Amino acid sequence: MSLDKIFDIAIIGAGPGGIASAIEAKLKGIEKVIVLEKADNHSDMIRKFYKPGKRVDKDWQGKKFEFEGNVTFEECSKEEYLEQIEKKIQDAGIADKFKYNHHVYGVKKNSDGIFEIGADNELGVIQAKNVIIAIGRMGKPNKPSYKFPPKIRPRLNFNLDKVKPGEKVLVVGGGDTAGEYAYGLVDMDIGCDVTLNYRRPEITRMNPTNKEIVERYIKEGKLKAKLGVDIDHVEPVEDDEVTPPRVKIVYKDGSTDIFDRVVYALGGTSPVDFLKNCGIELNEWGEPIYNEETMETNIPGLYTIGDVVTSQGSIALAFNHAYRAIKDIAKKSK
Repeated sequence: MSLDKIFDIAIIGAGPGGIASAIEAKLKGIEKVIVLEKADNHSDMIRKFYKPGKRVDKDWQGKKFEFEGNVTFEECSKEEYLEQIEKKIQDAGIADKFKYNHHVYGVKKNSDGIFEIGADNELGVIQAKNVIIAIGRMGKPNKPSYKFPPKIRPRLNFNLDKVKPGEKVLVVGGGDTAGEYAYGLVDMDIGCDVTLNYRRPEITRMNPTNKEIVERYIKEGKLKAKLGVDIDHVEPVEDDEVTPPRVKIVYKDGSTDIFDRVVYALGGTSPVDFLKNCGIELNEWGEPIYNEETMETNIPGLYTIGDVVTSQGSIALAFNHAYRAIKDIAKKSK
């Protein structure tokens, strides 16, 4: 691919919103499109976090969404959903638009009004007239101040990738990522015993939607809570029967507990920092401020769609956002 080629649209993320954006663009006759995805395939979150056979619904947490655009799907199992999406990509003739293993680290508008997208792969700086950010909300969190003993380091994680069915899991943090990890693990229905630990006695940093779900799950007994106390340190369970040994948590109040896995979500560098670095204005919950009809941010030509906008993990909503964004781009391109 020629690096001096200016794309009409660069799409960051190949989840539901990114895929729908690429298909909607094709249907509008917009050919110069590129989709940049950091994983090695599309629909990475569904591949990783949906257990085999899990149903993929279009609605989310009881909220119903109707499809607005041309991209829809039939509710089905995880495997059937991935087949449906792959067929849609092939039928639209856009498989070659997807560039995998490309982590985007910056989007800036140059003096000519063209966006420059920096990615850590051989494409170098990519130029585009419009950019759609369709990344998820699971970012790379900060590390705690205490040390991670080497013996248990494999059990101390910063996302849900390594979580296995049936594990006893501690999620550490009080922000949106922590909440989404905690109730997300419950919703995966893979038999995990999940506890949320936050140093403050009340959850204050989550947006209202996540706060409501977490508090409801705690009340219903689906999610355990260890609030109002910080972790002093972590250590291996002595003479444990498993390798690597499980994690003993020692709290600052002297209490202890043992977990198979600890997932840290102590304030992410993404997507909030990424969005800020792009120059996007954020609300008090760290979500982009955008036009609901077009999905355009405060920066003309820069759009945000899907989970990163609302934290509502609805595939139908992501499809609808994609439709609105492409419709606006097509209208302005005439």
